[in-house]
Amino acid sequence: PAGNWYSREYGTGAQFLQCAVGYATSRADCQEGQLDKTAFWPRKDSALRFGLGHVEASFAGGFFPFLPSVEYHESQSSAEELIEKLKESYAKRQANADPQIHLEVIPDAAFNAQKSACAIESELKYAEIPCQLMEGECYGYTPASALSINNASLEAMVFIHGFNCDIATALGRVAQTFSLGNMASNIVPFVFSYAGGAELSYFQAREGFKDYGDDLASFLTSLSKHFREVHILTHSCGAEFFFTNWHAISRCFLPSRAAIISGRQSSLDNSGARRWILKATTTATTNIEGAPSQDDKRLHLATLTMLNPDVLQTTVEELLPEMMNCAEHFTAYNDSGDGALFWSGVVRRLAGGLTGGGWQERNLFGKTVQSMWFENLGQGGRQLCNTSNSNRLTRRHTLDSRVSSKANLAGGNLRMRSLLSKPQIPGDGRVDIIDCSNIDQNVHALRHNYFMLNTQMVEDVCELVGQRQKAQYRSRLCQHGDGNVFSFLSPPSFLKT
Repeated sequence: PAGNWYSREYGTGAQFLQCAVGYATSRADCQEGQLDKTAFWPRKDSALRFGLGHVEASFAGGFFPFLPSVEYHESQSSAEELIEKLKESYAKRQANADPQIHLEVIPDAAFNAQKSACAIESELKYAEIPCQLMEGECYGYTPASALSINNASLEAMVFIHGFNCDIATALGRVAQTFSLGNMASNIVPFVFSYAGGAELSYFQAREGFKDYGDDLASFLTSLSKHFREVHILTHSCGAEFFFTNWHAISRCFLPSRAAIISGRQSSLDNSGARRWILKATTTATTNIEGAPSQDDKRLHLATLTMLNPDVLQTTVEELLPEMMNCAEHFTAYNDSGDGALFWSGVVRRLAGGLTGGGWQERNLFGKTVQSMWFENLGQGGRQLCNTSNSNRLTRRHTLDSRVSSKANLAGGNLRMRSLLSKPQIPGDGRVDIIDCSNIDQNVHALRHNYFMLNTQMVEDVCELVGQRQKAQYRSRLCQHGDGNVFSFLSPPSFLKT
């Protein structure tokens, strides 16, 4: 059957999910009825086309080798028709989900500061909610009828795939992510697809990235008529595709809330609210100077997430500061052992040498595992820093050789307090780097395309996008000292009982 559904195979207990995923594309290949057929030479059509795929995926028990698979496909005449159908489908899914509310206990001082802050005072809602707590337990229950809040509004998620990927495969990866990661019911998935080429047309595919900027901007504008919040998720070359077309699409996004209040003291900087990535704000809901009007229908870029990004470090350093004027939060899942990115670097180096660009090593962002953050300079200014251009961050270790053995008692006590204190997040807390280098489960030899199969990674991505939880507070991550690099709490595969 078509539509969103769950099923369980009698006897084996294998479980499956089918979800609807929309797509927009102007690639010349992967036409209707042949979504899995790519052309060696990447070419672009003159117009956008739209479609809706109903994708079945395994998520428990026996995983069938032929899944995920696009079981049904419908072409759509316009972006509006596609969006309306998907909204209707996910509104039904959301209606069947249990209502949820997330609360955090914070110090009284932080609560009072948040309550009185002029920046958010008009946005706060106060409610008295009955809660049943068993003696000696920290878990409580409240009746659904007591919650005077509506379900979370629907939010769009746009996935931009990597090189050598057809539309059917991209739809399948999104569906597998939603099913295995248990994505929040209010997230509506879309794919923007470009001509990804084939094994030996890597440079031709990259050369065509710049031709899709206007089409991507048009699609995002269509989304803005139906959604307020959007999440962008890229994989591999999809990161370079996004950076290449940033200037063409930047006008589609509202200024980020952090950019609006940059240089001002906000109670959110030091309160428990920093746990979650905030939604857009307007002059109708707050008195923050510079907030967009309620009539401004541009999208709020809530999260920008890059998985194994195949993009140069220099490109990131050049454009990310500008992007963070719109993006509320940036997360990169990097792997220092990524074999595909290793060969990408080799090929780029050879191409540079042969074309007169020099033979120097090309540093790819997706293989770089180091802290990177923004420092607010006041008056809206912001500086991108990392551990290679700053001596403020040091990796804390009890055997650090830089500590003199002849340190006086006061200095020793200070060092001990530093070691025992809670690790800090540098800068404005809007950048997280996730180190995937030690993940072993469901990872192939090239270590490049496992985000939708490794349960830790896929659940972490869904917690980031669906629950807007920052890395410091996600349960499966471990922080690297005083920095914003996090590793998964995952034992290596060679450990046996």
